[in-house]
Amino acid sequence: MKFDIARQPLVPAFLTLAALTVVAMWGAGGSDAAPAALAGNIAGRSASDAVAIALPGDLLAQFQSAHPAWSRWIAGLLMLFTGMSVGRLTVRYNLYTVGTCLAIPLYGAIACGLAGDSDFLTLFTASALLALALKNFCRSFCNGFGFDAIFRASFYTGLLPLVCVAATPLLILLPLAVMLFRRTLREVTVAIAGLLLPVLALCYVNWGAGGEFTAPVTLLANTFITGRPLSLFLSTPIESLVLLGAVFILDLMALLFFLSDIYAVGTKPRFIFIFNISILLLVAAVLCGPAAPPGVIALTAVPSAVLLPFMFVRIHRAIALPLYLLLLASAVINTILQ
Repeated sequence: MKFDIARQPLVPAFLTLAALTVVAMWGAGGSDAAPAALAGNIAGRSASDAVAIALPGDLLAQFQSAHPAWSRWIAGLLMLFTGMSVGRLTVRYNLYTVGTCLAIPLYGAIACGLAGDSDFLTLFTASALLALALKNFCRSFCNGFGFDAIFRASFYTGLLPLVCVAATPLLILLPLAVMLFRRTLREVTVAIAGLLLPVLALCYVNWGAGGEFTAPVTLLANTFITGRPLSLFLSTPIESLVLLGAVFILDLMALLFFLSDIYAVGTKPRFIFIFNISILLLVAAVLCGPAAPPGVIALTAVPSAVLLPFMFVRIHRAIALPLYLLLLASAVINTILQ
């Protein structure tokens, strides 16, 4: 029996993800790479002495600098968790009308190939938060009330800018989810509370430590606007940019396949795909922002892993297998070259 890569079962999908995780963590930077991430998260700290505590992004960078080996283990576990979460999402909602766990190794390939060697702990923490937000927003798309799911999704979305300042545009996910998934006013109120809870808690802790209450928000805003737009593309290695361009081309092809079959997809999968495409566009906006560090390009792995299997299950097996193997090889080679 021939093995169909597009209809990949769970065991080979997980083993591929595990192997890519080992490759990614083997090539990840050590203690000398973390200061770059630290500098990216605390830019402008000297201009705001009223901040008496370290932001979550700062703490992750400091931990990576002090414990590079433990950081690799934690980042590897986060990569495994995110890949399995994305794969479970696609299977649970039957997004491709066929049984496949292809999203799991695709996430691993894209994350492995695009992850930078500097702030990998911050990067994979942000990817895990984005995957959790996506999963819970999809859970909130139900006939009854989804207070718990939309609160969790908003809470994870609100944590994203605190971990990675460049991810601030992803806050727009909340109004997009409310409009696409048709949530009620009461659910919107709960969602706004979940979105604001992380930053309000951070402000309260900073105020209790002797700083100004609004100082963390001011620091985050100053950090986000510091730098030049599109500066990420000047500081990212050319091989990573080539792989990023290839991923976006594949995403465009998958989008065309989706648009051609949009009415053949069920109602819930259709709106989930539209929401996922919106996430991909927002991640592209994150990459063009002034505060984007090089490693943030790996955030594209989450929406791309959900979208790309839609193309793989519809193209011929003779094309799908070489394309899949080429993507895996490119990810491994790019990690080795970094």
